[in-house]
Amino acid sequence: MYDRRTILAGTFGALAGLAGCQAPGSAGDENTPTGTARDGATGATDTATAADVDYGGWFADTSNFDGTVDRTGQSSVTVSVGTSGNGGAFAFDPPAVHVDPGTTVTWEWTGEGGAHNVVAQDDSFRSGDPVGESGTTFERTFESPGTTKYFCSPHDSLGMRGAVVAGDPSGGSGSQAATYDFAAATFDAYWYSLYNMSTNIAMSGNGVPFPLNDQMAQLRDQRLPAMLETAGDEGPPIRNPNLSLAAFTEGDPHFTQRPDFGGESGRPDAETLAWDPEQSSGIVSPSSLAWTHLKGVTWAKNFQAHFDLLPDEIQPQFRAQLLATLAQVGINAAVLVGGSRGNGALTHGDSFEFLSEYRPAAGEIVDGTRRPHHHAAMLWFLSDMTSLAQNGWFGYENPRPLLPREAGADAVFDPPVGIQEITDGVAETTMGLFDPATVAQQESTRSVGLLLGAVGYYGPQAGSGESRSAAADYANGLAGVIETNLAGNGKVTNGAANQAATQGTVAQGLLWASQLDGVDYEDTASDVVGYLVDELWDADAGTFASGSGDSTYTITARDAGDITGGLNAADAVLGNTEVRPLFAEFFDATFNRGRLQRAQRPPSVSQSNPDEPPLPPEAGGEFGQAAVYNGEVEYDIGAGEWSVTDDRFYTADALYLANQDIWVGNWGGEFYQGRGVPGTSDEPPR
Repeated sequence: MYDRRTILAGTFGALAGLAGCQAPGSAGDENTPTGTARDGATGATDTATAADVDYGGWFADTSNFDGTVDRTGQSSVTVSVGTSGNGGAFAFDPPAVHVDPGTTVTWEWTGEGGAHNVVAQDDSFRSGDPVGESGTTFERTFESPGTTKYFCSPHDSLGMRGAVVAGDPSGGSGSQAATYDFAAATFDAYWYSLYNMSTNIAMSGNGVPFPLNDQMAQLRDQRLPAMLETAGDEGPPIRNPNLSLAAFTEGDPHFTQRPDFGGESGRPDAETLAWDPEQSSGIVSPSSLAWTHLKGVTWAKNFQAHFDLLPDEIQPQFRAQLLATLAQVGINAAVLVGGSRGNGALTHGDSFEFLSEYRPAAGEIVDGTRRPHHHAAMLWFLSDMTSLAQNGWFGYENPRPLLPREAGADAVFDPPVGIQEITDGVAETTMGLFDPATVAQQESTRSVGLLLGAVGYYGPQAGSGESRSAAADYANGLAGVIETNLAGNGKVTNGAANQAATQGTVAQGLLWASQLDGVDYEDTASDVVGYLVDELWDADAGTFASGSGDSTYTITARDAGDITGGLNAADAVLGNTEVRPLFAEFFDATFNRGRLQRAQRPPSVSQSNPDEPPLPPEAGGEFGQAAVYNGEVEYDIGAGEWSVTDDRFYTADALYLANQDIWVGNWGGEFYQGRGVPGTSDEPPR
């Protein structure tokens, strides 16, 4: 059986971004509780009856489970959702029922215990997003014999699980092993995304440290107690954090000493998890900063959406504030007043034009070129930061904003512009600096796709109708460039070295931009996805070909992010569910078997998938490696083998992929509203 194991309490590295989709128990960590395994949906023994169904540990942590309740002989059965159990109103009643084939089971919400849903373990059905309204119902008719396991995704970690046994629990086919499916892949995407973000922001030391100077130290000493008080926490969840306000472009993720993941205290010592500073680039780019903090903002929102679901030891309110604080400090340093040049460290003078590389320690511009992909990354990040500020998200509001929403609004810092003006200024500068017709010439059609995605994200955050109209016009111009670079079968020409990556990022960009009024390229995007799926999918390899006729497939972290983004958008916007099994195979082959993800933490360890990455101490080197993405992997078609061809950590690529992974992750968007579609994750839960 395929199973996943998760933990409620444990290390910061495992829980820095935990957003309510977890199950108790952990494999591979002797200091975390063990228990629930996520098993396949069918898998009882050949001769089992309903009275002695072997659920394989499915109900190990379900407090109200006391055997299978006989409801045979009834044409319809009702199961209550949100009844007493598992430490609150976090139970199904009855949790396990035996029915005749053809019986309709109706789940009815009590209105207690917060928001719930019903999700089949094999992803064969789901009631939708979690809701809490009393009287809500969802029904399913079980026509075929067999055992179907299900759970409430927000409260799976607490033991809120159920099962329906229709007729013979074996289904007449005996024990079957569940395959690595879409739910499993998005589960892993959730965790791998988290590991890369938390490692980069709080563990690695691979960036400009916070605090950097006496002024920042004073800010920390004032703000940290206020954050803890606002969150109701006694202290931070980590010892000696290596907080970073601006990530360096690359580093070596090998540990330099024996790592301490917290033991019984559950509070890891980040000082032991730092990377060798001599192996870091020491350079900051707009992309390394933007994709890292966009991920932090995304998780700040993810936390707030689940404050009522997460256990206190995870300290979600504190973490939301911390991530929003670091993002604001990063903006102040990069765009406004940071650096040794008396202006924003990454800006040209007083403009919103971004240089490409800056070495903070030397106050040195390494590369002053203006590049489309850097502007796209900053526009994407700042747009999401604007939605955090303008819509009153907890992490931005409490204990007090550092940067104002608009100039003159209340904030700790007092710049002449606020987040809204910064974002509008960067958008206007980007659209003026890079004519759509020249973007592909300057970089490639891949960057045209990336800019489309960024403009799509900016549209809902534009400060005026005029700005939104300008964004739509610019998006139409970019999309026109794509259409002139389309072959008749949907192939995008003049792209990146990896053709599948080009198809993915262009498809997502067209679909994200199509959320703007006056922009509609869904048909074009469908053709682009069609070429990706029909022409580049290699079923034998379980991944996408980097090009037609290639003997080896080279896939970087950014390539994987582009492909993931395209598949996610195809599913979320076009409703093309056929991409789901392809994503599952692609993820398992490329990330797990191919080792694009070099290590994992205990929450995502599977007992039955031998292809998954090892725990950090066993991931290579004298003391192990952090659970982050490798730079590049390669698949040799003739040998049928994967190899890691670049084990450096490239921040922009890895964190770009981490963002794409969280949008497709959490069991296919179950716990991050909107799947990353522009405008769908702007309003905080009320």
